Amino acid sequence: MLNLNFQVSCEFRCEPIYSTEGKLYAVEVLTMFTGGFSGGKLEPQNFISLLDTKSKHTLLSSQLQAISRKALFFRTNNIFCSLNIDQAMALMILEDSEISDIIKENEYIRLEISERFPRIDKVNGNIILNELSRIYKLWLDDYGVDFSNINTLKNSQFESVKIDKKFFWENGTSVMWPATMSEIQKYCSKIIVEGIETASQFRSLTNTGIYGVQGFLFPAVLLTKIENLLPAGENLN
Repeated sequence: MLNLNFQVSCEFRCEPIYSTEGKLYAVEVLTMFTGGFSGGKLEPQNFISLLDTKSKHTLLSSQLQAISRKALFFRTNNIFCSLNIDQAMALMILEDSEISDIIKENEYIRLEISERFPRIDKVNGNIILNELSRIYKLWLDDYGVDFSNINTLKNSQFESVKIDKKFFWENGTSVMWPATMSEIQKYCSKIIVEGIETASQFRSLTNTGIYGVQGFLFPAVLLTKIENLLPAGENLN
């Protein structure tokens, strides 16, 4: 457990991502914060956005070190590990050799970029993100929220695209869904759909070209207990 300023503590949780064949494909490492004035849980995205540069560096370094301690698990099982970063963290990765070395030494790490990353949807993209994509494997998160247009995929090279859960819930049964997925696959062949909460939702995506699925149907575990992840089949009976 990592202690930050303002008597806030955090722990790292893994949300599993499965292939549509039910094989564990990757985990997304999320940071859960508790403390502050209320002493309860804090909304991760909002809290991280309020951190100063030093605190973000401490957080990013701690996340990467915790992930690297599970290197044997990731390599033995051929599983990827995605980690969300914002623009400030992206700069740290490009400029801080200690941070970048951890990522380069742990080849299973993937950097997850939100669709809300500055200028990601503009024709010329984001210079920082363009440089990052030349060195590291990137995943695009939250596709379909507010800023979706195909420029997001044209601007940078993404290994995987994660479809936002609300977009899936609203459009997953639409007659336009296959065409939308086909358009995305012109620029990124590996699509991961978030928001899978039922076995029927999971089955609806099998044999459709979707690469992976993620959601409450597949329980999260603490990073320290990642070895306890269950096969997807146990959630689909």
